[in-house]
Amino acid sequence: MTVAIAWEGVRLVVFDLDGTLYDQPPLRLAMARELGLHCLRGRSTQTLRTLRHFRQVREKLGEGSGSADFATEQYRLTAQLCDRPEREVRALVEEWMERRPLPHLPRYKARGIDRLFAAIRASGRTIAVWSDFPVTAKLRALGLAADHAIWAGDEGIGRLKPDPSGLRALMERSGATPHQTLVIGDRMDRDVRAATAAGTRALLRSRRPHARAASFRHYDDPVFAPVLRDALRGVG
Repeated sequence: MTVAIAWEGVRLVVFDLDGTLYDQPPLRLAMARELGLHCLRGRSTQTLRTLRHFRQVREKLGEGSGSADFATEQYRLTAQLCDRPEREVRALVEEWMERRPLPHLPRYKARGIDRLFAAIRASGRTIAVWSDFPVTAKLRALGLAADHAIWAGDEGIGRLKPDPSGLRALMERSGATPHQTLVIGDRMDRDVRAATAAGTRALLRSRRPHARAASFRHYDDPVFAPVLRDALRGVG
């Protein structure tokens, strides 16, 4: 479902990060190759199995089937599944899911996102980024800057999407109401559900039109034309 956005009422634009500000499938392929070489060199698939279990645990915690204290539970539960110390699980996750992807990110930055960020900022609107994973290093690697950034592990949040706690915190920080807020993400079950729970509008980044959500594919699609056009004219 592709619809127009009444941009004149939008004061806060909240972006998801992974899969929204960059193209996730090619990054995952690049990381799979790197991980495969690592496993071949070490003649062990232990790292691969640990990361797979970690992803499964995170999905379950996001579905509400675990403790709200996900920051502790994600490592404890993964360690149990893998029969490894929690400190080793944490070190692997930080290495393979936070640090190693950073050099690849510029190559997979979403087309048109620089121009859209500049247009949103020029219009006087506020840009925020909200993710289930740490934000700062990835934004820096992408060469993007936000007015506000929150991830699920920040103090006072402690909840994974689709819980809208992070989104509500961003609205409070920026002084925007739900009706003045637009969420842009790539997951119906996480980003759009969270936006709905918080009473905000949402746009879904999707390769194909979505039947149940306003969707787009690229950041130069018609839905963004009003913001891009106003920036070109110098209208704030």
